[in-house]
Amino acid sequence: MTRVPGRAWAAPVVCVALVLSVIVGALPLISFLRDGVHLYCEYSDVGESAPGTFMCADGIGYIVPVATAILVLTLVSALAIVAMSAWIPSALRPRLVSLLALAPMAYISVIAVQSIDRLRVTGQPRDFWSGPMLVVTILMGAFAAVVLVLFAVRGPRPRLVLYIAGGVLLVAALVVQPGMLAATFLALGLFGASFVLDRAVYRPE
Repeated sequence: MTRVPGRAWAAPVVCVALVLSVIVGALPLISFLRDGVHLYCEYSDVGESAPGTFMCADGIGYIVPVATAILVLTLVSALAIVAMSAWIPSALRPRLVSLLALAPMAYISVIAVQSIDRLRVTGQPRDFWSGPMLVVTILMGAFAAVVLVLFAVRGPRPRLVLYIAGGVLLVAALVVQPGMLAATFLALGLFGASFVLDRAVYRPE
């Protein structure tokens, strides 16, 4: 088997991040989907319900979306391991893994958008997006910009600065929206694995 510099550390980082994201992030994800973006909820301001009340499915009703999210996170992690293969050019490996770091949070955001759009279709006047998603979306956009810049920048020092900036943005996203912990934690793991691979290619002078 061809030795790939950095893979011996990068691959375990991805695996540990996946396991921890599932174990630690599953319950917060259920709370985020139910109480944050109101997936499988109906808004009621008539009858016995108080104005502005959401009637949501019980916890069992969120098994399918959470299980699907875990499947997606697992698939992304597997793709990251494949991206570390010897047949992929060494300079491309960290770039691909960092690009995959965008996928977990992007997937959860798609679920949030679909749920919030469904509430808007029902004619609810409230802005359901700004509360749970506005700040984290800005942070994710900035992180995506960092990843794209990493595709173009060469040299160990500027790339190190970008990795630090990307890590800070992900930690900030985790603090701002802990309900997305499963996705953010895996994104941190993938970005960290990308950094390990990157250091093996762009060694400081």
